[in-house]
Amino acid sequence: MGHAFVVDRPNVGALRALNYAPEIERFRSRPGMRYVRLGSVLRSMGPAYGSVFTRRDCDPSDGVELITQGDMFAAEPSGRVIRLDSMAYPERHRIRKWQILIAGAGTLGETELYGRSIIADSRLSDRFVGPHAMALTFEDDGGELNLYAYAFLCSRLGVRVVRSTSYGTKILGLRKDMLADILIPLSDEDTLTRVAALVRDTVEHRELYVARLASARADIEALPIVQEARSLCSDRRPRCVAWPGPFPTLSAWNFASTGGALKLLSARWSARLADIVPESGLFNGPRFMRVPTSEGHGITFMNQRDVFLVKPVPRRIAHPGFDDGSLFAPPGSLLVGGHGTLGEGEIFGRCVIVAGQLREAAFTQDLLRIQPQAGHVASLYAYLSTSVGRNLLRACAVGTKILSMRPDLLRSLPVPELAVPLRECVERKVADAIAARERAERSEDEAIRIIEEEVLPKWLA
Repeated sequence: MGHAFVVDRPNVGALRALNYAPEIERFRSRPGMRYVRLGSVLRSMGPAYGSVFTRRDCDPSDGVELITQGDMFAAEPSGRVIRLDSMAYPERHRIRKWQILIAGAGTLGETELYGRSIIADSRLSDRFVGPHAMALTFEDDGGELNLYAYAFLCSRLGVRVVRSTSYGTKILGLRKDMLADILIPLSDEDTLTRVAALVRDTVEHRELYVARLASARADIEALPIVQEARSLCSDRRPRCVAWPGPFPTLSAWNFASTGGALKLLSARWSARLADIVPESGLFNGPRFMRVPTSEGHGITFMNQRDVFLVKPVPRRIAHPGFDDGSLFAPPGSLLVGGHGTLGEGEIFGRCVIVAGQLREAAFTQDLLRIQPQAGHVASLYAYLSTSVGRNLLRACAVGTKILSMRPDLLRSLPVPELAVPLRECVERKVADAIAARERAERSEDEAIRIIEEEVLPKWLA
């Protein structure tokens, strides 16, 4: 909905209405209220933003990981490995803990990542960003002002203010001079300390989430048979295998893409996915029209991108009228990227467990639902989210440009029969990871709530 407002001191360098936010103009007209100019508390602002370079791919052991805007917001970032000398000034691209990373290229869509912020933790640190990420380095790395400013930039007003610094036509970018001129409204010292503590807690538990999941996967990847399978399917290259049958498809991809890992595991493990997932527990959702609604109405809807983000940006749509069981997924379900392509950075074949914010959302039909029997959820999730598990899931792909997964191929996938002590250990670590992620979500939501409900109303009154 459009709105009109008056600007007392227009900037001659920015004459587009987009470049003004009525709330910021309100901040400027409130004498006696405390605020800081964003640029005045930064050590550097986007040193690599807008840089152009040729990405030279290389072996993972010889290069560095370059992440995209989408990877910045991923729960488990996975970027592209390139040579360090692809970048003229690599240190300008290196992510450091406590930086605020802003998605700096995109459009103004309500659920677009453009203009949104994420704080760098150990999941992101020492990776490298491309030209579309605006990295803000504060003078007080990890200090109260750094963390408080992050909470403000994550608020709904903060996103609108960042987007008001845009320039361009179809694909927008951020103007550094206008971004530096953003005003961060301050509150009393107790509120600053409270918000900073919540953001710090968010960072700690996001790090714990990734660490515990990695540990659970490592327990399964340490099995000799899994290590052997990994060596067979880790590299993407042309392969030739002898397959004795049966042949449910005539596509060589379904049998040869894993380089013999599928044949090996099928021979060594007698259990199959069908043994622990009932026939009704493996399906894609129904197709339906998405009718947008306003906040407070309808249901929360997530697409494939959203479920793999550490901070989903869902839509609100009208309930399509289907049974909730086909739209929502109960806790303990697994969601797999079920439609897509086979690119290295694609989410096709990736797996996530339903927890936290995912409990409340309806999902796109593109997501494959897997609902294992009780007692097998954590171990199956840990296994399918390893590199071996992901390659096996992708081996079930059929189609041409946009691939999908055949249910019969999925049901025939071999699954490990873990010893009781190992399965209990994996379950404990996955449970710890889920609890850590939910704690991080609650802490960040509370920090943003304080900004939106306790700080900003005093400024905008």
